Amino acid sequence: MSIFPKGKVPQFKLRPDPIALFLFIIVFISGLLISLSFFKAEDGTGIYFQKGLISSIFTGVLSLCLLFAATSKLLFSHLWSKNSSHDRHRIHSKIHPSEKDKAFRKKIRQK
Repeated sequence: MSIFPKGKVPQFKLRPDPIALFLFIIVFISGLLISLSFFKAEDGTGIYFQKGLISSIFTGVLSLCLLFAATSKLLFSHLWSKNSSHDRHRIHSKIHPSEKDKAFRKKIRQK
């Protein structure tokens, strides 16, 4: 399955999740600004540097998780089909022994 069908337009259902993308942008920008304010307030003691470093790490991890959440359908191709187990279940139901038995009984009853 290709992202680009014959018309060369990406499939609409593979677009990023708008809520997760919005949260990613808000968390990334606010975390970056908070970290920069801690680094700017450094007075030589190292306390604000540590706070800025912890804030940067926390922002990076949270932003990475939100980025994966926003683009999961596009990045992970096994999520492209809406319900991949449905076809397997339908095929399994057709060849299940109880289904064959039902068909046999139905055939006998008709005779």
